[in-house]
Order: sequence, then C-alpha cells, then structure tokens
Amino acid sequence: MSRSLLRRLLRDAPQVSPFLVLGDPTPELSVELAKTSVFCGARMIELGFPYGDPVADGPAIQRADMRALGNGTSTSQAMVILGRIRDACPKTPLNLLVYANLVHARGFDRFCKEAADGGASSLLVPDVCLEESAPLKKACQKAGLGHVQLIGPLTPPERLKRIDAAATGFIYLVAHQGVTGVRGGNFDDVEALVAATARQLRNPLCVGFGLSKPEQIRRVLAAGARLAVVGSHLADVIGESAESTESTESTESRRRDHLLAAYSQALEPLVTAASQEERKT
Repeated sequence: MSRSLLRRLLRDAPQVSPFLVLGDPTPELSVELAKTSVFCGARMIELGFPYGDPVADGPAIQRADMRALGNGTSTSQAMVILGRIRDACPKTPLNLLVYANLVHARGFDRFCKEAADGGASSLLVPDVCLEESAPLKKACQKAGLGHVQLIGPLTPPERLKRIDAAATGFIYLVAHQGVTGVRGGNFDDVEALVAATARQLRNPLCVGFGLSKPEQIRRVLAAGARLAVVGSHLADVIGESAESTESTESTESRRRDHLLAAYSQALEPLVTAASQEERKT
C-alpha cells in the first residue's frame, strides 16, 4: 500500500519532502520531527539511516549522522524508529536513503524486507551504481519497495535512458555536482537542468541537493520535478536548536518544544511553495 500511495501522490501533485536522519537528534525526537512534518503539510518524508562515512552528503547531514550515531542509533534501532514513524504517520510514504555498506551487512533481501515491513515505500542506495544494481533491484521488487536510481548534472543522455529503464520508484536528480548542502547563487542552470531531464524520463523526477528556499521549490516543481527534497537546511535547523538548548537549564519538554517550533518555522514556507505549484497544475 505504501508504494502505491507514493506512486499516486507523485502522479497527482508536485510534492516537497523533508529529509530526516533516523535517530537525530534522539530516537524520540526523530519520531516527533516526522510527525511535525506531516502536521506542517508534508505528504511524504525521506529518511536516512545514520552512517559514519556518508560520501554523498555534506557537513550538515554528516553532523546529523554523527548526532544519531552518538546516541547509539544502529541499523537495527533505525529500523525500529522507522516502524514507529510508520505507526505515527500511516498515510505518509517513507522514502529511504541508505548507504551500501549497511545494506550489504544485512543482505539485500533481509534489509529490503525489514524496510518494507517497517513502512518504507522506496529505497535509494546512492553508492550502488547502475551496473551493480540488479541484485538490489530484485530484492526491492521482492519486498515491494520502489527502487530509486540517482543521476547527476553530468549524466549523459544514453546512460540516463538506461537508469530510467532500471528504476521502479522515481529518479533522484542531484541538482548540483558534488555533495549535499545549502547553496545560493544563480538558479537558472538548475531550473534548465530539471526541465531538460524531466522531458526525457518515464519515471517521476525528484530533485535534491542544495534546495532550501521556497522560490527554489517553486522553480524546480514548475520545471517538471514531481518531488523536491530539502535536507541540509533542515538538518542545520535541528542541529542549531539542539545546541542552543543543551547549554541552558531548560526542561526536556521545553527543549522539545523549541526544536519542533524551529523546525516547523523552517518547513512550513517550503510546503506552502509546493502547494502553490499544485494549485497551478
């Protein structure tokens, strides 16, 4: 049901998705952040399993990984948190980003089955390339997960066509060459890249890496993306809130309320931007 809901939402309206690291800043608050995302209007969430060497991620997500690992969030514990988020947000597709070592360590079949049982809709493993992805795709299909493939600004058309044919969930376009992180500057090239890429795909197009502003969300969705993912910007908000309250004598409930309020304030304008594009379609 989760995968079919993902497909329907991507087909029916453009979406914005927050990216959260499971266990950041704590397992309990990780669940609360997911619930807050839905309360703010997000209709799907991307979730990362914390990993010590996240090669596709920049400093903000790396710090989020370290916070989660520092409080003991293992792969097994991340699966438990995933299940808790599914129970709290049963009508929300949960798209996973997990590095290959964590999947290999468990075995493709076992990992995909546990992820699907935990409520995941799709799986992206960014460091498994197209030429090595057949066993992972098979395991995803067996478990009922969408198999997401990654492309970048330099992916040539012929390879893009083969990646599109291999994917069963959506295509994740890295908006900027390099790692995740908030970026400014001229956005025209990104908008043109999204439009050119969307025209070539049979799968829905997701765009991530560097998105942080409502105007960026509006532009990538207007250009043809069906999903815009925001990660580093929100990870910075989570980290800054956690750090600012750790040094005070605030109670646990006040620290929680401060974090969720700061997160909501950052996410709501992005969801509003996606809703504005939805009304145009």
